[in-house]
Amino acid sequence: INNAAYARAEDSVPILELSEASFAKVMDIKVTGTFFCTKAVIRHMIDQGEGGKIVNISSTAGKKGSANTLAYNGANFAIVGMTQSMARELGPYNINVNAVCPGAVDTHRMDILGRGETWTNMAQVTPIGRNGTDDEVGEFCAYLCTEAASWIHGQSINQNGGSVMEH
Repeated sequence: INNAAYARAEDSVPILELSEASFAKVMDIKVTGTFFCTKAVIRHMIDQGEGGKIVNISSTAGKKGSANTLAYNGANFAIVGMTQSMARELGPYNINVNAVCPGAVDTHRMDILGRGETWTNMAQVTPIGRNGTDDEVGEFCAYLCTEAASWIHGQSINQNGGSVMEH
């Protein structure tokens, strides 16, 4: 499971105010980190010849753009694209690759970004009226790593209380 995120409130700025260093850091942690971790593990999966499971954590920010979050959105869209590319390439080795795209989840990241009004607003845009928990995301990721999920492949699955719905 590839799960790396780097989001800071001070990086949520219009594109003209976003520094190249901030943009590069978000991409390096989220996108390059996923690339290196995946590349390291697939060598072993292929050599063992028994297949495997890769779950990339993206975000609802990888499904819809928002103003003032260029780096964060861009990195998460990249994870969705990487997931599809990996799935096509690694499927013949019986390696399932999927992404989970959580919405607002109660983690220590929310302590950094601030709970207050933003946190409340995030819950209000979900039809079920609440934010997610890290246990919910973890359990879903664990399911994707089971044999029962072997027919799920190349998908970027929303897990966000309905804040983003797709057909």
